[in-house]
Amino acid sequence: MAKKSNLIKLGDAISQILKEEHLDIKISRFTVRNSWKEIAGEMIAKNTSEISFREKTIFVTLSSAALKQELLYRKEELMANINKFCGYKLIDTLVIK
Repeated sequence: MAKKSNLIKLGDAISQILKEEHLDIKISRFTVRNSWKEIAGEMIAKNTSEISFREKTIFVTLSSAALKQELLYRKEELMANINKFCGYKLIDTLVIK
């Protein structure tokens, strides 16, 4: 009689550990910060002085008042870009400072 194997793929094991320890969210946040220019565009990235997260909210501090105003109109688009970049819904609120 053949033994049933309890082996799992290494990638699946790593993914499971990351999710259990909530490291997947921390890695996604780190990746968003490091890829901000690709996600938001060069003009926004140049004028961004700080990016922080609290639960499912991202806080973006901009140095340009005109850009803040423009981003208020493009808020939904930017949130969609962030979530699409991560491959899942990392954020549900964007606060522009």
